[in-house]
Amino acid sequence: MKNTITKIFAVLALTAILLTSFTSTQTVQAAADSGRRGPGAGQRGTGTQMNQQLSLNTLSTTEAEGLQSAIQEEYTAVNTYNSVIATLGTGTVFDRIVRSEQRHVDALIRVAERHGVTVPENAGLVADFNYTTLAEACELARSFEFADADLYTQLLSQTENPALIRVYTNLQSASLNKHVPAFELCR
Repeated sequence: MKNTITKIFAVLALTAILLTSFTSTQTVQAAADSGRRGPGAGQRGTGTQMNQQLSLNTLSTTEAEGLQSAIQEEYTAVNTYNSVIATLGTGTVFDRIVRSEQRHVDALIRVAERHGVTVPENAGLVADFNYTTLAEACELARSFEFADADLYTQLLSQTENPALIRVYTNLQSASLNKHVPAFELCR
């Protein structure tokens, strides 16, 4: 009987060691995966949870194309405002806004790269602005910012991706709440 109890304890101890080893290996692997692929990458879940996570990390064709058009639009803003600076000189509201527009481009590019979307090249487009004074340029830029905000309204209606929703909302807010008032003050 003593021999049987000893064997049972030995088997239980061996099982406990194996289970502990297996569990810690999964934890270490999950931690390593998480560090390699970002937060939450090593998470396990049901098929539904994994599909939901996958859908949050991938973009539909419409979302990817919308992201590319947003990048192009922001390139156009940077190019246009740099053109105004080249014509009217530095020391205007355009100096500050063009830096902000470049940050908009950078934010969109980060999202594109994170989601494997091809980042379009800056085509060098400039909005068709006809102005001779700073006040005229500011009025045209104000209109451009409203068009920019309208684009984000359209793009927001076509996306479910949280990262896109966040960046589009932030950029739209910057256009309406910071750029438009700045251009209104310089008229």
